[in-house]
Amino acid sequence: MKRSQIKRRPLADTVLASLEPEPKEYRELDGDGLYFRVKPDGSKSWQLRYKKADGKWSWLGLGGYGTGDHQLTGEQARRKVRELRDNTAKGGSVLATKQAQKAAELEAANNTFERLAREWYSAKCKTWTEGTAVRTIGALEKHVFPVFGKRPFTSILPMEWMNFLRAMEETGIVEQTSRVRGMCREVYDLARVTGRATHNPLEGLHKFLLTKPVENFAHVSLE
Repeated sequence: MKRSQIKRRPLADTVLASLEPEPKEYRELDGDGLYFRVKPDGSKSWQLRYKKADGKWSWLGLGGYGTGDHQLTGEQARRKVRELRDNTAKGGSVLATKQAQKAAELEAANNTFERLAREWYSAKCKTWTEGTAVRTIGALEKHVFPVFGKRPFTSILPMEWMNFLRAMEETGIVEQTSRVRGMCREVYDLARVTGRATHNPLEGLHKFLLTKPVENFAHVSLE
């Protein structure tokens, strides 16, 4: 789609996805100072035009366009602009707010459950047999990381762990569920002793989970 065909703003998702590059870089206004930038190589990103404290206008990059990591959809970019504007209205600066947001995002990325679990694994696996090491990381990668891997580990609540472990139990892998619970509890122990967490959300959960496969009792005849 050529930018001359744009009929309304804010820019619709179909427009954002289909805008064609031109020989020179260009920007299209989305609204409230938010611009959509398209480079000659086809890459797309978001920029905010804002006025600095000295009264001069400047550009602030908000991130690439898309749905991947560190990318923003149209709605996400607009929400970020609103947050920046709200902070500015309270006396902050656009640049300082953006830097604070970036620092918070970086901290969250560095404190995911998967990152912590791999740190725990690296510290513990040196004393394990090869088989134990393979089974341990395999269980984490198969069961835990797809659910909690990208979450900041301090944000995962005890009830979330309870529901997750009970769902594992319901598939019939009770013993493996118990092992996974033990692994994850130790992962949080690492966070606690290194000052990155104040409590362990898996503490005490074993009291409300199965500890061994349910046995089918033999049929007893009444005759």
